[in-house]
Parts: sequence; structure tokens; C-alpha cells
Amino acid sequence: MLQFTVPGMTCGGCANAVRKALAAVPGVTAIQADPPNRRLAVDGDVGADLIVRTLADAGYDATPIA
Repeated sequence: MLQFTVPGMTCGGCANAVRKALAAVPGVTAIQADPPNRRLAVDGDVGADLIVRTLADAGYDATPIA
């Protein structure tokens, strides 16, 4: 599972927008958004770079957590 910080994901509406954007990415099988902590976990056969680019296209900065 890949984990990210997403500073702009501050509410449920933001989390829904993030989920919607990532649900369209082939290979993503699970998305867990935690707006209060601005954390995101994504599972599936997908790379961190694609997740970061997809979120940037949706208006959110994301940084992988090592």
C-alpha cells in the first residue's frame, strides 16, 4: 500500500474528490482517505508517480511517505 500526505485534503468533500480522481486510475484497488490527518493510502498495481500526477491534475499536491 502506498501512503501520501495531501495537505490540501482538509474535509470530506476534498476526500471525495481525491477518491473520485483515483478511482479512474487503472490498477487502483483501494483508497483510504484521512482528511483530519491529511493522509492518503492507495492500494493496487500502480506507481506513486502516477498517483501524484493524478492528484495534481485534480488540484491536490501529494507527497509519498517513505
